[in-house]
Amino acid sequence: SVLTNIMGTPYFPTDWQNKILYLEDVGEQIYAVDRMMSQLQLGGVLEQISGFIFGKCSDCDPGGAGGYGSLTLEEVLDHYLKPLKIPAFSGSMIGHISDNFTIPNGIQAKMNANDGTFTLLNPAVR
Repeated sequence: SVLTNIMGTPYFPTDWQNKILYLEDVGEQIYAVDRMMSQLQLGGVLEQISGFIFGKCSDCDPGGAGGYGSLTLEEVLDHYLKPLKIPAFSGSMIGHISDNFTIPNGIQAKMNANDGTFTLLNPAVR
């Protein structure tokens, strides 16, 4: 939600080529995640990235009357990512969870979507 909220501002990143986009959220309903993914697609971000990792979505439940008729988070992500034919996986230990992994922005990394792993290729600090 933070990333899509800064679209159109000077703080939004402009270079998405050869980047792995990683996201997580907390307290969002699935329809809101769908809206945010649509915004990233319409803004041209998804077409430029080389990989996608989704962490945990804590307290992210389907909206509506008890969630009836809502897509799952996995169905929403598949809708936007499968047509891109890029490596992508969800369930990474990033997010608003007690046992999380911190990812520094801007360093080289590689990912293996089949194994659900990513590796930082440079030290985050020297």
